[in-house]
Amino acid sequence: MLHTRSVQRSSHCRALPLVALFALSATAGCAPAEQAQNDEAQLALFDSVLADLGGPQTADLSRSQRWRLIASVGTGLPPTSYRLEDLPEQGSRAVGLQQAYCLQCHGVSSPRMHSSDEWPTLVRRMLMRGAALGSRLGGPRTEGMVDGMLMAGLRTAELPPAEDVDSLVAYFQRNAFPAAAESELPDTPDAALYVEKCSGCHDTPSPSAHPAEELQALGARMSALGAMLGMDQLTADEQSRLVAFMQQSAP
Repeated sequence: MLHTRSVQRSSHCRALPLVALFALSATAGCAPAEQAQNDEAQLALFDSVLADLGGPQTADLSRSQRWRLIASVGTGLPPTSYRLEDLPEQGSRAVGLQQAYCLQCHGVSSPRMHSSDEWPTLVRRMLMRGAALGSRLGGPRTEGMVDGMLMAGLRTAELPPAEDVDSLVAYFQRNAFPAAAESELPDTPDAALYVEKCSGCHDTPSPSAHPAEELQALGARMSALGAMLGMDQLTADEQSRLVAFMQQSAP
């Protein structure tokens, strides 16, 4: 049997260099002309920090695009292409909490992006990142770096209290994707491909986690997201093999 695995996430989102971060706020209170010159230097420094964090595959992104990517990467797949109205438990307090807190830094996070075991750690990472950014990157110089999206570090961003964190974690865990059991992963080339390609950003999902009619779109979306993170994009043959493998178990 192939063993399920949790792969160490890539280093796309290494810790922000503290020297660079402190430098961003070190010149407050300068004369206007000097302040403008310092602002340009600080933004150049900020860009270099983001480029280092994002890696070479982010070189062509704008500052705002790169910032969004870095805000969401490191916890798994970037929260993109999900909508609030598609989330489970519509009208619940948990969905409202996600709208109030999680959307400050990135798009909608579907609970089915990760397994139940992963979510507590992922939420803790987000809280740590939000706290770090909020204390070091706040103020007017961060405005415009994320287009019209509010970002942790702006003065209006806030972290959820402990009881809301618990509610969010419980919500994500209730609706997480089921991790693959060993019995679902036979010792075959297609199963090996499934483990290789589908566990780089999260736990290996159960092949039966998605209905058959969703698999083609799911494969295309995951391939595109992987390419955005610098991973090799699935070939047409690999995508067909993965979809066929999952269809054998799909409900």
